[in-house]
Amino acid sequence: MKRFSSHQNMYASFLNFKHDQIHSLHIKPSSCSFNVGVYVFNADLWREQNITRQLEHWLELNTREEIYGSGRAEGGSQPPMLIVFYDKYTPISPLWNLRYLGLYPKARYSEHFVLRGKLLHWNGPYKPWNGVAQFTKLWDKYFIPDPSGKFVPVRKMQLKGAKQKS
Repeated sequence: MKRFSSHQNMYASFLNFKHDQIHSLHIKPSSCSFNVGVYVFNADLWREQNITRQLEHWLELNTREEIYGSGRAEGGSQPPMLIVFYDKYTPISPLWNLRYLGLYPKARYSEHFVLRGKLLHWNGPYKPWNGVAQFTKLWDKYFIPDPSGKFVPVRKMQLKGAKQKS
């Protein structure tokens, strides 16, 4: 699998392979993982294979035995999805979840590449609605204001400028 990032692309980044439950699954630690933030699934097969119950099993087990713990992927949905769908998925183009736009304040991808993205994912501390992020103008272009008016992006850059003027 071609890697577009050096961040957490292997199962070893998410699972504790020293734990008996994980070891018994015969998952290869060096297997390329997938990001569960964007996926397409067949709802009929999901129900037939009782996927929800399988996921619940691994979530519950982790709360008792820390098979992937809280330090790996914050103990969230990524590890159990990797377990349940190991060797049972077809990768989609990374352009459908262009990740890591929020890990660094400056661009690490070319603008040409990002413009080809279908879903832009600003995971990490640098968010475009805070004004300190890469490709903020692109996010602005597609931002749809909250109709209730409760969410309004506040830019740190704007705040700094406002304080200096007063």
